[in-house]
Amino acid sequence: MFAGTLTLTIAGTGYTLQRVNQDSYGSEYQFSGTTDAVNLKIRHSNDTVDGDGLVMRRHNVYIERVIYPTPSTTIKKQSFTFTMRGGKLEDPVPMADVAKAALVWLSATSYSALNDISIGVN
Repeated sequence: MFAGTLTLTIAGTGYTLQRVNQDSYGSEYQFSGTTDAVNLKIRHSNDTVDGDGLVMRRHNVYIERVIYPTPSTTIKKQSFTFTMRGGKLEDPVPMADVAKAALVWLSATSYSALNDISIGVN
């Protein structure tokens, strides 16, 4: 189980999210301020048996930030989702190592290049 609060830093601003739900399948945390809100959801599940006969344990993490509209701007939303999967009975450290590698790669990648790919601009 995670702590009752989690802190996420987005663009240099720390957001302390409060746990609003905890059950055997995951957790949910929220922050709501005067100008924006941040939501974090963690869900755990088991996949069905795959072609190799393995049951994979799935961990989904979803983070969303909503910037409230003002008289001169519209509402804005940004989100990030990732899934980690590993054998149900396996050590979770190698799975976390793969996730860390992906996040390091993402932090070193040109975001404008990712945007160009996503909208089909070459």
